[in-house]
Amino acid sequence: MIRGKDIAEMVGVSRQAVTAVLSGSRPNCVSKEKREAILRIASEHNYHPNYAAKALKTGKSNIVGVVMPPWGNPYIAELCMAMQQALAAKGYTAFFTVDNNYNPVPGNLEQLLSLPLAGVITVASMLLPDNMDIPVVSYFHDDPRFDSVCPDAGLNSAVCIDYLKKCGHRKIGYLGAKRDSRFKFLNSNALNCGLEFHERWQIDHLYASEEDTFSKLLKCNRNQDLPTALIIHNDVLALKVIRSIYEHGYRVPEDFSVIGHDNIPCCQSMVPALTTMSYGTPVEIVGPMVELLIKQIKNPASPRQKIMLKPELIERETVFDLTKN
Repeated sequence: MIRGKDIAEMVGVSRQAVTAVLSGSRPNCVSKEKREAILRIASEHNYHPNYAAKALKTGKSNIVGVVMPPWGNPYIAELCMAMQQALAAKGYTAFFTVDNNYNPVPGNLEQLLSLPLAGVITVASMLLPDNMDIPVVSYFHDDPRFDSVCPDAGLNSAVCIDYLKKCGHRKIGYLGAKRDSRFKFLNSNALNCGLEFHERWQIDHLYASEEDTFSKLLKCNRNQDLPTALIIHNDVLALKVIRSIYEHGYRVPEDFSVIGHDNIPCCQSMVPALTTMSYGTPVEIVGPMVELLIKQIKNPASPRQKIMLKPELIERETVFDLTKN
């Protein structure tokens, strides 16, 4: 693998000049001919800077560790792409690993933390030790030790419940992870609005390999009444639930209204188009995380900050207005 030192010797310039040209910090520090030669040789040999060596030499790193859940949900993939672009625009390189708070992947976090990192953005903050000596931004989970960017779970639940009540629904079910902070507010919001939110209508979804959640809902409510509306943990699960609803001979939204979460791109093109909750575009969600991290990198003494992402209801076709019957 070619090194900056090798390029410098081939062109007849200093290593500092090669770094300046390739980083774009001082592209005119050498003649046009030598600058073009540096860029050509670097491209031909697929040159990449050795950030680990640079960190050891300077005591500084431009690598940011990013911990996200598995990318089976396209929403996560979109966030990761936006994260990479936002960090690159600030002069940082994203190093991704897969992990989560509730089902840790053995060894992944340890390997990440062994790198010379400038900071970490993570959805698995509870797995981090207390003695982190680099900035950390916790996404989705409000870890009091670190800066955080979190959905406004209380407002999210209130918006869902208020909308369903306005549409005449009185029996509400939930399919998804009960450990999610958004779920915790649904019961109190439903109660305050005078709606039914029975425990037998709340199906906990933990793993993708489990029996589908709508079938579980039917099994748990044999010979009993069913909810008319379902609030779903995320859009990917909502798509599976809708398919299961049809397979059991029911219709959406006439028999079951459905609200998803995340507003992934396919929601608007499916039939019927999925009504869902959004916290903004991937760029809008990632932006505050990167800004908080960069602020902490530049000023470690900055006070802890918590940013709440405001939810928006994207009204489409999967919620039936019972008041118009």
